Amino acid sequence: MNTLNFKRMRYGFTAFGIVVLLALPLRIITALPAATAREPGTEDAFQTHVMPVLERYCFDCHTTENPEAGIALDRFDDQAAAIKDEKTWLRVRDAMEGHIMPPVNKPQPSLKELDSLIGWIENDYLTAQCGQRESAAPVVIRRLNRQEYNNTIRDLLGLELQLADDFPPDDIGFGYDNVGSALNLSPVHIEKYLDAAELALDKAIVLPEADKFSPIELIGLKTYPLPPNGAVEFKHTLKPGRYQVEFSLVRVGIAESVLPPRLVIGFGKDSRTVDAVRVQDETVVYRYWLKVAEGDSQVHVALAPGQAESANVVKPKEIAANVSGDQRYAGNRGLHVDSMVVRGPLALKTESLPESHRRILVCTPEYGDQSRIDCARQVIAKFAERAYRRPVPPDEVDRILQIYRLAHDRGESYERGVQLALTTVLASPQFLFLVEPENTPADRPLSGFELASRLSYFLWSSMPDAALFREAGEGTLNANLRRQVVRMLNDPKSDKFVENFAGQWLQLRRLGGVTPDKDLFPDFDDALRTAMVKETEQYFAYILRNNRSALELLDSNYTFVNETLARHYGIEGVTGDAFRQVALADRRRGGVLTQASVLTLTSNPNRTSPVKRGQWILQQVLGTPPPPPPPEVPKLDESDQAADAGTLRERMQIHRTDPKCSSCHQQMDPLGFALENYDAVGRWRTKDGQFPIDPSGELLGGDKFADAQELKQLLGATATKKFATTLIKNMLTYGLGRGLEVYDYCTIEDVRKQLAADDYRIQNVIFGIVESKAFQSRGGVN
Repeated sequence: MNTLNFKRMRYGFTAFGIVVLLALPLRIITALPAATAREPGTEDAFQTHVMPVLERYCFDCHTTENPEAGIALDRFDDQAAAIKDEKTWLRVRDAMEGHIMPPVNKPQPSLKELDSLIGWIENDYLTAQCGQRESAAPVVIRRLNRQEYNNTIRDLLGLELQLADDFPPDDIGFGYDNVGSALNLSPVHIEKYLDAAELALDKAIVLPEADKFSPIELIGLKTYPLPPNGAVEFKHTLKPGRYQVEFSLVRVGIAESVLPPRLVIGFGKDSRTVDAVRVQDETVVYRYWLKVAEGDSQVHVALAPGQAESANVVKPKEIAANVSGDQRYAGNRGLHVDSMVVRGPLALKTESLPESHRRILVCTPEYGDQSRIDCARQVIAKFAERAYRRPVPPDEVDRILQIYRLAHDRGESYERGVQLALTTVLASPQFLFLVEPENTPADRPLSGFELASRLSYFLWSSMPDAALFREAGEGTLNANLRRQVVRMLNDPKSDKFVENFAGQWLQLRRLGGVTPDKDLFPDFDDALRTAMVKETEQYFAYILRNNRSALELLDSNYTFVNETLARHYGIEGVTGDAFRQVALADRRRGGVLTQASVLTLTSNPNRTSPVKRGQWILQQVLGTPPPPPPPEVPKLDESDQAADAGTLRERMQIHRTDPKCSSCHQQMDPLGFALENYDAVGRWRTKDGQFPIDPSGELLGGDKFADAQELKQLLGATATKKFATTLIKNMLTYGLGRGLEVYDYCTIEDVRKQLAADDYRIQNVIFGIVESKAFQSRGGVN
């Protein structure tokens, strides 16, 4: 036969539309102690407690006539109008509580006024937002990102192929690469997905190879017309095993308008039913795979039952029209077997096949077409259920099985037919997207299988395992959710959660693009860079898996190092590449703020950057990122003469005298200068050039510190609410795969209270997220 060319055959692919979330990132941070909640209807709290503060401190720059940063605060007449706004008040709270607004050269609100404004936002505004929204926000349908694709292929097939490394880079949304609104689908993606599906299954399934066997000729040059009610039969002794059967067939004297008859090719117990040649007087070669049992010796080709009439219908004028006058067929109309050869035998044992092959091909057919079809259906059903991460109904299995039938009818082996059918599974949106199918926009709880997928892609960046599938199928996953979370965190696959969540929250991924000046830092190399990242990942993983206090992310008396990093830190007694936990004689290194990974990625190539370090703490730790600098601000003088004239701190004090910059620098600089004892690659030092370093400072609000150690202690004591809220907000964004909405504040605050009530043990953050309505609901519009 003409070999079926499936390599470029492309199957139907539904391109899902990606809904783009237009909302600005939600900065949910902490406030001063909130004002006492007010009874609704007793007064217009907005006019009483908020409007006077806005008029006094904000209306100079934020009115409908002068809406700086797009914020106009004079457009709200009363409480009802103010509460309808979904974005403005959180931005106001960020700016006021972060001391970004009012500008430092403007009058500042008193603590009582600030308390009044922020108390209204948290008690009246946010409570109203949460109460008005009974359903969770809809999660945007999203495709697997590159990391998730690689991990899912690994767990589905048992192979580390890293095929997604060849895909286009994933875009970032709200700080993370698993946010649905940023994971667009392009034609390049579709082409890459199809190529990857074919390559993955080509690696996973071993196909039988006939070419390595010498052909055994069963029929010579004689031709055998098939009798109407009999068969062409012959005997040959063949060893048990699988053989590729090759024979040629010629259609002689049969009208082309007649449908091609069906043939039965048999090797003893095994047989295949196939379509005969369609074109008059054309020789066609057929190849099929058949199994020979012990003792089988009969080979035959016959018309299928009820096909004799079709095979012998002849147009009168065509009786003499034989193939090029070939006398072998003269006077013998019908279907002629021209020759037959076999190649084999392939051993029937599967023990030597790779694990991936045996994992997929869970059924080995016996004899006959129906056995092969039944086995293929079983294999497809099991594979599709795991790939689609849900039960697959029979009609859906049958649609996939059609691809197998097509390949089977064209003579492909059982393995190749299954391989082609499963390619359509890996190219399907049901595999490539995290799908929660529903035709109605109404909110509803997730099914057990949908919840299992959300949970596994949250904590493993991969598909559910057998235990999660079992709990989902039995309807017990919700009841055992915490037990499953602990089990999953203790599984090595949770390394991907550490790598992907912590790597993006703490911005560790940026370290790969940092290139310190080789002349100034000759010891910095890829081994040290890798060790820096590994320290932070192992530190985060230790706190997470041992359910330690989240505040230890800010400060502790231990860390994790190998010999390379220990030498960099000046820690003695550590040898070898393996990382191990070490106790710290002082608190220079405890907590992520003073780890070399963070210190290096927040530096310039040739020097430290207090601004970058301060900005990193404000954004990643405290959740209050400063606005970008004005474009007209001059750069810091980096000349040798300037460096010889004073410390970096002294030069920056001159730089920030510009009133446009001072309000932001007042927040960032003290935090950044507290880390000046660490050079641009995180080594400890006491001098900046020839000048002694002064790491002391004072935070807005009056809290003073002498050095980095006291700053870490201060943050752990006075900014626990800010830090906890920032951690929860980031983890919730990552876990949901979407940007946060105003009404997600209730979830964040509920989780924060749960965390604080249990001594900040970090697993409470994950428990609170996975048990929340936001995580357990499909989301929608009421």
